[in-house]
Amino acid sequence: MKKIDSLNLVPFIDIMLVLLVIVLVSASFSVSSQLPIQIPQVDEEMQTIIDSKQINIALDKDGKVYVDSRPVEKAELYGYLRSVDSDTNIIIKADKDANVQQFVDIMAALQYFGLTKAFTEVEQD
Repeated sequence: MKKIDSLNLVPFIDIMLVLLVIVLVSASFSVSSQLPIQIPQVDEEMQTIIDSKQINIALDKDGKVYVDSRPVEKAELYGYLRSVDSDTNIIIKADKDANVQQFVDIMAALQYFGLTKAFTEVEQD
C-alpha cells in the first residue's frame, strides 16, 4: 500500500473559488425593496447642491472674493455663509499676494457661522 505524504488541496480550492464567484454574482443582483412604493425624486438643481457639499471660496490679489467662481461682495458672502449647512466642506483658495486681513476676516466669519470644516488649498513647490 502506498503512503500519502500530503493532502491535495487544489480541487478543494477550485470548488471554494467557484462558490465565491456564485455568491458575489448573486449578491450584486439583489433587489433593493420588494415593497410597492415609489421613491420621491429630487430636481437636478437640488441634487447638485446635495451632492456637492463643498464650497470654494477664492481670494485674489486685488481683494476680490469669489464663491464657486462667482464674484461676491463681503455682505453677500456673509449672507451666503449664514445659510450654509455646518457639515459642508469649505475650501479657501487665496492668492499668495492676497491681503491677509481679508483672509482672516473670511476665517472669522466661518468660525462665527459654525462652519468648522474649512481647508486652505496650497501648492507644493
